[in-house]
Amino acid sequence: MGDIVDMANCNLFENLPSPIRKKLKDLYYILYETAPQSLVMSKGYFKIIELMQNPEVFDEKSSFVENTQRELLAKVLRNALLNVPYYRDCVPISANEVEPVNALEVLRKFPLLTKDEIIKHPEDFISDWINKHTLYCAASGGSTGDVIKVWRTLEELQIERAFIDHMWSYYGYSRKSKILRMGANSVVSPEMPPYQIIGRRLLVSPPHLNEKWLEKIVEKIKDFSPEFIHSYPSSAERLALYLKEHNITIRVKGIFLASEEVKPEQIELFKKVFRAPICFHYGATEQVLLGYGCYVNKNIVYHFNPLYGIVENYQDEDGNYELVGTSLWDFAMPMIRYRTQDYGVVSDVDYGNKNDGKRWKTALHLDGRKQSCLITKQETPYFECSLPIDEILWDYVKIFQCVQNVPGKLEVHVVPNEKYSDEIEQKIITSLEEEFSEWFELEYFKVNDIPLTKSGKRRLVVVNHDFNQKD
Repeated sequence: MGDIVDMANCNLFENLPSPIRKKLKDLYYILYETAPQSLVMSKGYFKIIELMQNPEVFDEKSSFVENTQRELLAKVLRNALLNVPYYRDCVPISANEVEPVNALEVLRKFPLLTKDEIIKHPEDFISDWINKHTLYCAASGGSTGDVIKVWRTLEELQIERAFIDHMWSYYGYSRKSKILRMGANSVVSPEMPPYQIIGRRLLVSPPHLNEKWLEKIVEKIKDFSPEFIHSYPSSAERLALYLKEHNITIRVKGIFLASEEVKPEQIELFKKVFRAPICFHYGATEQVLLGYGCYVNKNIVYHFNPLYGIVENYQDEDGNYELVGTSLWDFAMPMIRYRTQDYGVVSDVDYGNKNDGKRWKTALHLDGRKQSCLITKQETPYFECSLPIDEILWDYVKIFQCVQNVPGKLEVHVVPNEKYSDEIEQKIITSLEEEFSEWFELEYFKVNDIPLTKSGKRRLVVVNHDFNQKD
């Protein structure tokens, strides 16, 4: 999340040659940075900025937030019942029944929605009144191989952008800021140079963050002098470890992390290397929830913006609490009570936080995604967030990954650095056995490389079995 809208993903341009689509995308980047906002951003974008500037917005129990949330939700529910085939046919509620005063109560009458249901019948979730040729497509998938396509209008994508812009603005960001971007939209093929400058953005390809290219990449970053870093956590981690190892200093105003789960160990590393504020959030392609990350006493929590979406908890048969979300701004393809396959207990707003002043519903601990949940010898779930990461790994290993091909067994793959030795290997194995032996049969592998995903992400956990798909 946090990327500028990809114009090339509009259905209007789907038959254009790839080079022309890329030119359109690059042109929009430049227009976004240089043209007056009134020319390139929609009314919805400015509506969000206005709402988020209200002094009561950070108190979910304020009359401003409660009234605004109910009004937005009523519009979303009425649109779904009138214009979206799935809800019109499957939900026995009349749109005339929905008013702001009862919107939250009506919401509870809607069925929970799964990813599989959308994958089976995607057209049934697109509003009848939308011209499908003007929609933009985004795809989301996981280690299960199931890909869900989400369709949005340009205004809905710009509304998403407004929430991110407002969040980042607290760190001094503006659309004229110089950004080092390491993410999906900066990935290039292996034979191409790993960096390019488009407008005020230096795009660095995550798969190129290796020994062959890192020295040149760091030189390019220093020449570019970015004000902010917007990156996958794993890409920022790779860069930070290289800078630390070679005693190189790069100073920025802030670091924006997105699209991967953030670990406390990564935040500590970034604080030491970059000495800059760190902003991170929870979100997904489906755009049903937006959680503002907060790091306090080496613990990560997420505060859910009540004007972005409605957050609920669903307790499954194993006692795990799944995050369920309903977007307040998506009308082209509304997802109502969508089961995110992300897990964590959500507290009431009274949890609050003295450090950032947000009295919003809060996930005190995100346990991780269903598709990256390990299965123990006892056939119980072991979530990615629970994986202990020993500090010794940061000093002697470039990259590591946990792979599970069979429930109850766990492979740990590591790519050693120059300081790695047989003695260090034994220390790492001993530490891993102390942590994991109760839960898994452990195997340790020294490898030359750990491949990234097509979008340039590094997965900490890879699960190659379907145990997690059993209901």
